[in-house]
Amino acid sequence: MKLRLELVLLLALIIGLGVIAAYYADQRGQQAAGIRTTSFSSSDDGALALYRWLERIVPGRVDRLAYRPFALSAAEGMLFVLGPTERYEPAQVAAVTEWVRDGGVLVMADNRPSPRSTLSPLLKAFDLELKIITQTSTATPVHPALGSPPLTTLPVHTAVAIASTAPQPALAPLAVADTHPIVAGQRFGDGYVIVVSSLYPFTNDGLRQPESAAFMLNLLRWLPLNQKIVFDEFHHGFVPNADLRSLLLNHPFGWAILYGVAVIGLYILAGSRRFVRPLPLRSETARRSSVEYIDSIAGMLRRTRQISYAAEHYRHMLRRRLGQSYGIPLTLDDAAFVDQLATIRPADQQQLLRLLTDLRRPDLDEAGLLRLVAEGDQLMR
Repeated sequence: MKLRLELVLLLALIIGLGVIAAYYADQRGQQAAGIRTTSFSSSDDGALALYRWLERIVPGRVDRLAYRPFALSAAEGMLFVLGPTERYEPAQVAAVTEWVRDGGVLVMADNRPSPRSTLSPLLKAFDLELKIITQTSTATPVHPALGSPPLTTLPVHTAVAIASTAPQPALAPLAVADTHPIVAGQRFGDGYVIVVSSLYPFTNDGLRQPESAAFMLNLLRWLPLNQKIVFDEFHHGFVPNADLRSLLLNHPFGWAILYGVAVIGLYILAGSRRFVRPLPLRSETARRSSVEYIDSIAGMLRRTRQISYAAEHYRHMLRRRLGQSYGIPLTLDDAAFVDQLATIRPADQQQLLRLLTDLRRPDLDEAGLLRLVAEGDQLMR
């Protein structure tokens, strides 16, 4: 089947849209990884410095939850969830809450208010939310838990604060700004949940401040003995290699392929069946008349000067029309043909014989042929 021009253009358009969508999604992913606090990023907003610093403090006990299925084990004692770019699915929320209930320590941080924050599903599981407040740059520790090493202020640069949605709040403010909790904690089962409404202390830029480093050392006091610290990079997009189904359903290239297949299928379906009777072409309805055929043949013979051919054709037609109805064989010569015809019907034998002879004259011209044809028509009447 030959490809039509519009089908080729359609395929090119679909491929182009797929490439643009994939490029745009990739750029968005890179931008998100750049502005969110991922431990893979060395930008000012990343958390690579924190990851490497903790590796020196507790060597062999710092890991990333990346490029593997989302799961937490009993050997992992503290989980850092820092401004994720992907929202938590219900099954993942259930896994984290069960892990905390069994003794894990969860450290969550974000500077976006609920429900814009991708932490919202996880915060909601602990009856917490992030609400908007006036922009503040520092918070003051108010709980002894942030006193070793001593901490007088904490740089936060945030416009959200932590609030409890439980009827009987169990939230304990650890650091506040104008009475708004910026750092808070609460016990959950055998574990503990720490929420920070700022990402700045965890970032490469924020960790340059001595207060941020002191704050991190205070957080390490909650780390269970001989257990690991884990950074959640799964919800920053660092997921396991996806199978074909996941690529088709979750990636812009896959969406483009499915969209293209659907459009091409509809195009083929629509082009392979008729919804009404086909309209005849103008050339099909405009049939040529027999007169046009005769004129065209006569014109062709005239232009090629085929006078002898036309004369012989007329001579043969004249003999057939005169003798066919009487059964006279056409194989007879002219004299025998004329004699046998005269015995059946009255005819001028001399005139007819002369006419048949003149139609074979080699010097016959166009005017002579027309004269002989008119004479033959008179004989056939």
